[in-house]
Amino acid sequence: MTAARVVERLDEIYALGQHRAGYSPEEDVAHELAAGWMREAGLEVSRDEGGNLFGRRGAARMWSGSHLDSVPTGGRFDGALGVVAAIEAAGRLRDAPLGVVVFRAEETGPMGSRALQELPEAFVELHIEQGPVLERAGEPLGIVTAIAGQARGAVTFEGRADHAGTTPMAARDDALVKAARFVLHVADSARAPAVATVGAVEVEPNAGNVVPARVTVSVDARAPGAEQLDELVAAIGFEPKWWLDPVAMSGPPLDALRTVLPDAPELISGAGHDAMVLAAAGVPTAMLFVRSLNGGVSHSPDELSSVDDIAVAVDALTETLARLAA
Repeated sequence: MTAARVVERLDEIYALGQHRAGYSPEEDVAHELAAGWMREAGLEVSRDEGGNLFGRRGAARMWSGSHLDSVPTGGRFDGALGVVAAIEAAGRLRDAPLGVVVFRAEETGPMGSRALQELPEAFVELHIEQGPVLERAGEPLGIVTAIAGQARGAVTFEGRADHAGTTPMAARDDALVKAARFVLHVADSARAPAVATVGAVEVEPNAGNVVPARVTVSVDARAPGAEQLDELVAAIGFEPKWWLDPVAMSGPPLDALRTVLPDAPELISGAGHDAMVLAAAGVPTAMLFVRSLNGGVSHSPDELSSVDDIAVAVDALTETLARLAA
């Protein structure tokens, strides 16, 4: 019954809109739904100035949760599963001093977790893997030991606008051709386990019959270690405007997960999470990954985790929180 209720609630959230942007009306309504479920679980509900939602019981020392905002092409599970599972676990542990937190605008910052004015003593975030490792290994759950660092920025290439039909190839100064070479260079610069991506391109004047005069491309570089990230940024040759250092999971939350799931594989998260912000601020933090199906696809309507895997994950989260709140 537990997993069925979790899935039903995920469907309720998804019905509010596939895209629930941070601080949007859709995210607002999702938070109201979660607040009602928190009250049903016996939690006292409050919010902070950043709009984060809290449900707590007593002098909560141990916290769990995630986010309810989503990208434009989002699926049912990213973020939302961690929220609904934490509420479900808190409802089972009626006598435990626990807290559930729903962060605002994780996909655009993350903004809510960065705005926290009071930090929890410990935090566990359950999340879908958003990758294929657990599916390929045939494992329902995995323990995250670290979250990769991220460096993001943009590079602009200048050229000259010319007529596409009358300008000889040898006479062109095509900014998009320069940018294309750079995109290939970015891909060639990344060596596993580091990754690098150009995901956005702005072309000016962006007309089919005009040689591009100016092109700006995004760069997203990630690596599990600080030295690896430095080396990747240097190899690409760009100046990041936004940087998150790699962080390790640690302390009692990680120890508890390892005790509850002694045979679970351990892996590094290439995606950023609210847990990353808390860990970087010195909060003992751990993450539990749930197997993503369909090849690990995420940020897509095809995102999928099975009911059986969700049931096992909620059981593991509940036992972990019980140990930590004891």
